[in-house]
Amino acid sequence: MRPLALIIEDDEASAEALSFIVNDWGAEVLAGADGAMAEAAVVGRLDQLRWIITDFHLGDGPDGVSVVQRLRDAAPQARVLVLSGSFHGRAQQEAASQGYDIMQKPARAEAIVAWLESG
Repeated sequence: MRPLALIIEDDEASAEALSFIVNDWGAEVLAGADGAMAEAAVVGRLDQLRWIITDFHLGDGPDGVSVVQRLRDAAPQARVLVLSGSFHGRAQQEAASQGYDIMQKPARAEAIVAWLESG
């Protein structure tokens, strides 16, 4: 069985690109554009979740860190990577306060793969 990754990204092109990278690397990928869609995608599989990759800014709803906090209550084993296209410190501060890794968008495929392979 392939390891399971969840991608939370509201931009369809970015979600497709991330999904391609992670799937090509060898993980099974589930995806959602917001918190509700992400939670629905992993129903019954939270115990299998190994990685969560989320955009920080998810449109009008809760930010990615807030969404992941709810998921991590049921999937504490999952490593988290927060992606942000913003140069403001809020994304970095929020991610760091939860112990999540952060990467600036656009993230290169090599950087995503290196993160997946690091744990």
